[in-house]
Amino acid sequence: MNSLDYLRDEIKIYFPESRELLLSSAYDGQRRYNFYFEMAPDQRYLLYLNWDGDIDGFTLKCLEFPDAVLLKELSDAYTDKGSKVFNIGQPIAALSFVYHEKDRLKMRSYKGKAHIDSPEISARQMMFSVNPFE
Repeated sequence: MNSLDYLRDEIKIYFPESRELLLSSAYDGQRRYNFYFEMAPDQRYLLYLNWDGDIDGFTLKCLEFPDAVLLKELSDAYTDKGSKVFNIGQPIAALSFVYHEKDRLKMRSYKGKAHIDSPEISARQMMFSVNPFE
């Protein structure tokens, strides 16, 4: 399993009600560096996983939207319009890291409410650090 698949799976495990948003077939064949996940139904938070383009560098952000209704409308529009629809979201937590191996992530930077005092964290610690429900 490659690092990107591992991270996407970890999001789905930590947030079992999450749903990855998929682009329409109009975007097939294009490289995809951004992945969006509704964290749970009827809420106003969205996870954004960005592959930085280098081998195993990533950014994970939690974006907050004014309300759940707006986020639902934007998520529905994403299918045809792409990620620009989410530009209104405000980041409430952001973690930049390098994947070394399963449960061994090296932090580059972090902004958020959780206190992280180690340069290496597990996937579970990473999810906790961006979780707006904790």
